[in-house]
Amino acid sequence: MDLPRLLHCERAMTRVRQYAAVFVILLLATLPLTITPAVAQQTDHAKQLGGKLICGVGTTICNCKQILTQCNHVGCMNSGMMLKTLDEKVAKGDPDENILQSFVQEFGTAVLSEPPKTGFTLIAWILPSFYLLLGTGLVIFVISRWRKRPAHVASLAGGAPGISAELLERARAQASRETQD
Repeated sequence: MDLPRLLHCERAMTRVRQYAAVFVILLLATLPLTITPAVAQQTDHAKQLGGKLICGVGTTICNCKQILTQCNHVGCMNSGMMLKTLDEKVAKGDPDENILQSFVQEFGTAVLSEPPKTGFTLIAWILPSFYLLLGTGLVIFVISRWRKRPAHVASLAGGAPGISAELLERARAQASRETQD
């Protein structure tokens, strides 16, 4: 084979390799867009209900305690099973309350992302506000007491008692001499 023909063939192959490399890169870049997760939810309604549930409650498989629709543990079989059950119940048209109750019956109330606002768990909703109001009232009370203090009590608390003017003047003079040297 002569040299010009060989060089032409090599250039052509280099171009083919470049095009093939670009094609493979584009294919690999778009491949994730075409694959849908096996546990993907079909409706926004299922996603909304999944946001009210916790993944991994009551099991030893995945004890992540994340929001069900946001569970990102690799190989978490629990979220897949729970999402599949949720999708089936939503597809059947079950009411939201019945769907949530079925998960509560299976996993307990810990499966709910927020505690129910009834019974003993009502305290979890009321106490933070109560303590915030109590703390605000206490701060206002203490500040008002500080402001109402008589002036002579405030001046006694502010200065050190028992230092005479002569002793204070001697200390100032000594400090002045020591800092000028």
